[in-house]
Amino acid sequence: MSDGKFSDMIKDSEEWLEGLSESSAMQEIKELRAQLQQYNHAYYDLDDPLITDAQYDLLSQRLRKIETAFPQLAAGESPTMTVGGRASERFQRVAHKYPMLSLNDVFSLEDVDEFIGRTRAAEAEARFIVEAKVDGLSLSIAYENGVLQRATTRGDGVNFGEDVTLNALQLSNLPHQLPEPLADLSVRGEVYMPKDEFERINEILTAKDEKTFANPRNAAAGTLRQLDSAVVRERGLAFSAFEIQHSSRSFESDREELLYLDSLGFDTVRTSELLDTADEIFSEIKSVDQSRGDFPYEIDGAVVKVDQLKLRKRLGATSKAPRWAVAYKYPPEVKETKLLEIRAQVGRTGKITPLAILSPVQLAGTTVQRATLHNQNYIDKLDVRVGDTVLVHKGGEIIPAVLGVVKEDRDGSEQKFYLPEHCPSCNSPTSFLDQGVDLYCTNTDCPAQMKRHLSYFASQAALSIDGLGEKTAIALIEGEYVHSLADIYLLKNRRDDLVEWGGIGREKTVDALLAAIENSKEAPLYRLLTGFGIPHVGVQTAQALVRQLNSLDAIAASTVEELSAIPDIGQKTADAIKDWFALPQSQTLISQLRAAGVKTDETVRPAEVGTRFKAMTFVLTGTLPSLSRSQASELIENEGGRVSGSVSGKTDYLLAGENAGSKYDRALALGVSIITESDLLSMLAENEGRE
Repeated sequence: MSDGKFSDMIKDSEEWLEGLSESSAMQEIKELRAQLQQYNHAYYDLDDPLITDAQYDLLSQRLRKIETAFPQLAAGESPTMTVGGRASERFQRVAHKYPMLSLNDVFSLEDVDEFIGRTRAAEAEARFIVEAKVDGLSLSIAYENGVLQRATTRGDGVNFGEDVTLNALQLSNLPHQLPEPLADLSVRGEVYMPKDEFERINEILTAKDEKTFANPRNAAAGTLRQLDSAVVRERGLAFSAFEIQHSSRSFESDREELLYLDSLGFDTVRTSELLDTADEIFSEIKSVDQSRGDFPYEIDGAVVKVDQLKLRKRLGATSKAPRWAVAYKYPPEVKETKLLEIRAQVGRTGKITPLAILSPVQLAGTTVQRATLHNQNYIDKLDVRVGDTVLVHKGGEIIPAVLGVVKEDRDGSEQKFYLPEHCPSCNSPTSFLDQGVDLYCTNTDCPAQMKRHLSYFASQAALSIDGLGEKTAIALIEGEYVHSLADIYLLKNRRDDLVEWGGIGREKTVDALLAAIENSKEAPLYRLLTGFGIPHVGVQTAQALVRQLNSLDAIAASTVEELSAIPDIGQKTADAIKDWFALPQSQTLISQLRAAGVKTDETVRPAEVGTRFKAMTFVLTGTLPSLSRSQASELIENEGGRVSGSVSGKTDYLLAGENAGSKYDRALALGVSIITESDLLSMLAENEGRE
């Protein structure tokens, strides 16, 4: 749903409330609560947001307004009354000694003024400070006698959090031992991923054609919840303290607490001087916004809070948030700039995407000159034209997006753009796949794709050819030894030339590579199918195909209806498979591979398949200690089991390794049995002993 549609829901006028009956209000409250609970779970527990912060805020505002208008319908379990997350069972649950409440969000200076008025009405002596709101993951750090003892995430904020002490010890700027041996100190702050680290990691993921992090907050939360603390250390997370929850020392004010934390070696949030008037507070809020690009971390607002600690105690808190503070949320940063050009770029799978080239504009502290336009449908929907003045939004994404067009600025010189009918790299015909949404180059040997495609073809997920990584693939292509995937099987005929050339190494290296290539001819068919890089066809989908259709010819001859009837293969994937096999280039590639002696069928004798896991469905997640995912899948399938790509109520076992992701939480929620690699091997050994 677009931000525009969300904005339409929340209007300055309250006319929509006046026409709302109690029954219709109850129905909308139920729907909004269900939506927000789903979004909270994805954001806080899975680190995988389903909507933008701005969209979430607008939904939350609407629910709060309805509950205020109909107080008889308010409930304690409402998302407006509770902290968003819960403690994951991947880590030890820890009871909160001190609550870790969230803050009430406000979205206008008028709302801030109301907060100041309410506070002053209750406590006339209240004085305020304003600090930057770090967009990170809240963490409580407990010290005893000056030594770090435990780090706990917010979890549900009231009852339980997660013990992430080992990971917290990897934070780059968190003191492990304090210069003063305080008997008891609990510090609360935000774990964040520095902006330069976020850019670096996403660039690495982009180069690997892997999913990038949506924003630094999600990157930080996902990293801190890694089961391997080495990953936390490598990603350079940091900690910014903003509060002393408890101490064996006493303090009079928030500013005094932060100065003390500074003296102990903590990095603390930027905080203003003491402020008395609303105008001073408004000015500081604007100042934080203007300087947000100078912060090493992303911020999503400014916190306005009472400075005097005794007054805070008297003001108290609700079940969700303190009454002595609010978080002013900045609107998403959107800038106008000129669209100079649209370029069509080719990815590893041959997908051609439009990239907007912009007149440089400052967004979130960085100079932006490129933005994604997603696909032709997106361009057509916005009616984006070269030469337009466009609205650009960054919002934490590594590549900003074009959100809209300032059509009133048009002078008639703007030009419509259409993705090309021929590939900009190899001039081969292009074709719209995925039900006409995405455009692809039809040439499997397209030079723009080949460097990454060849290394993927040889990767562990596909044919597992040792020695044929990205560096070697690039060298072979640039040396003009390889022009298509099938050419690697002809390299043995040029062995002496390769040794003399030396571009991939000398005799020993060349011979090892040629041997690995020769061995790959007998790889299981699903590996070859995976290596083709067909859109939406990964290892598990390839395995599902081969279980039903034991040759490339049989797959090519199948109809879309027959393909989509195979478990784990939906309509979109079936269309992509059918389209790929219908391409003349694909048919040529298969013929060349077959002529080179590559196995293109899979004959499995029924006697070779066991029954230990018959009718059982497994899902794999994370990195296993000794088995690759494909090896584990083979063990399961060789015993009659089925490996699926997603967890459902029909899943029998989730096989989980290190860095388990959202599948783990989904399995917990559904009550699916979770096993380790050791458990799997024990199950196999146990069953073996009974036969």
